[in-house]
Amino acid sequence: MLLSLGLFGWVAILFRGLRGRLGGEHKGNMPWLFFYAALAIPAFYAVGLLAHPSSNFTTTDFWRFWVVHLWVEDFLELFTTVMVAYLFVLLGVAEERTALRLIYLDVILCSLGGVVGSMHHVYFSGEPVEHMALGAVFSAAEVIPLTFLTLEGWTCLRIGQGHPTSASHPFPHRWAMMFLVAVGFWNFVEAGIFGFLINLPIVSYYEIGTALTANHGHASMMGVYGMLAAGLSLFGLRYLIPEDRWSERAAKLCFWSLNLGLGWMVFVGLLALGMLQLFESMNHGYYDARALTFLTNPTNRFIEWLRLPGDAVFIVFGVLPLLWLCWLGVRYRRPGPPGATTVAATLFTETPEIPGCQARLRGQPR
Repeated sequence: MLLSLGLFGWVAILFRGLRGRLGGEHKGNMPWLFFYAALAIPAFYAVGLLAHPSSNFTTTDFWRFWVVHLWVEDFLELFTTVMVAYLFVLLGVAEERTALRLIYLDVILCSLGGVVGSMHHVYFSGEPVEHMALGAVFSAAEVIPLTFLTLEGWTCLRIGQGHPTSASHPFPHRWAMMFLVAVGFWNFVEAGIFGFLINLPIVSYYEIGTALTANHGHASMMGVYGMLAAGLSLFGLRYLIPEDRWSERAAKLCFWSLNLGLGWMVFVGLLALGMLQLFESMNHGYYDARALTFLTNPTNRFIEWLRLPGDAVFIVFGVLPLLWLCWLGVRYRRPGPPGATTVAATLFTETPEIPGCQARLRGQPR
């Protein structure tokens, strides 16, 4: 209950900063969609309050997974798509019309496919196998809009890098943009590949709760929401830190180290361990695959230790440079632009578009 109230308070803070922009916008435009997506986060988290210990298990499990799936995998996903689309438009790497279409596609997939998509979670709640099969398909389809949007932004970024004027006028938000591209990449990998890999009913029966589930969850948590947080941080810090104090090297090191460390953890550690558990479960039983004696055998312990290099790169070369940039933002933060009397005036400052990108979007020669 306290978390729900806290999230509604967060939406109130957002509304206070957005209301100056919302007044002059159509209810279906991007600022309103951003507000709707934010409001859906506490609204659908509060659905979990319908789960009660005295209720029937099937009913309680259904509402519980509305939080697990519809909140985490649908409405946080929708908020991520809207946030990335908004920044892409502000940074000049995507047309507003294109971004709006992809947002509405995401809304359709979340609204029509989200409820059905949640069914792949309830294997042990007595649901028919048809529900779970449809749930697996619709759950994987949710990644499509953000993937398309990411490809659009990446293409524009590459066009901007190859333009003759890019050397004299470097793109100021390159690494924030790269983090947003990483959000789309990991969203496709964790949900489109790792998620679909474990969501099919027969696979779910053998692997649920093993390292393959953790592999999907960790790649999602850090790959989507963690990279989004890092990208938004760099976007804001770029306005706070004076030009002579900004470290492009630290931002670059942070980006590649966080992604390399996460990839190492996922592919070298959790995926390998999860496949061994799945093999053990199918051949000897689910109980044996989760037994402490199996998890601590020499092979699995070696795989756990193999994570150490990736974890070290992630923390030392990824987290610490980001903290250093945050410190620079606090220590040397510069005042806002002249005449900026509200936070909204800074948040919605549009940067010059990437050379050649908008021409490509409109089908014109560069």
